[in-house]
Amino acid sequence: MNTIAKSARRVWKSAQLYIGFHRDPKGKKRESPHVWPPKNARATIHEDPDEQEAFLVVKSADGDVSHDVQIKLRPDMIVLRRDFPDAWQGVIIEKHTISVKVGGVSIRVNHDGSVTREDGESTTWVEADGGVLKKTEFVEASMSSDGTELTRRTPDNLTAITPRGLLSKDR
Repeated sequence: MNTIAKSARRVWKSAQLYIGFHRDPKGKKRESPHVWPPKNARATIHEDPDEQEAFLVVKSADGDVSHDVQIKLRPDMIVLRRDFPDAWQGVIIEKHTISVKVGGVSIRVNHDGSVTREDGESTTWVEADGGVLKKTEFVEASMSSDGTELTRRTPDNLTAITPRGLLSKDR
């Protein structure tokens, strides 16, 4: 038996497919959706998720409902969400990006391999070529992909380190 198989433990115990109907048969909007498990385990992904949505509920093996995952199937994305504050709370999978929400931080991985990290205070970009840019309310800093150029901009100053030397200039 390999190391992974020895250390693997059961995390999920069951999955149930549901369809949520947001309107009654007469077309009137419901206060909360009517949830129905389809008998044949198949669901069409409706073009308008406000009308009808297909989703899976994956139950946690430890029985803690905050660890359960809801997987919403939409025409333009797949959304995973849970109410577990100590780990990821949401994942959005779109055609060209994957976004993850972890403890108040949003991380997006784009189709070209670039990554964006956002919290309430700052945004950090790692470009596809490896360059890095960090922006806060007070400063913007960047580093080239090869590490040879660094810049720092504040409202009052611009400082740059380049292969040709150091530049520091009041604005």
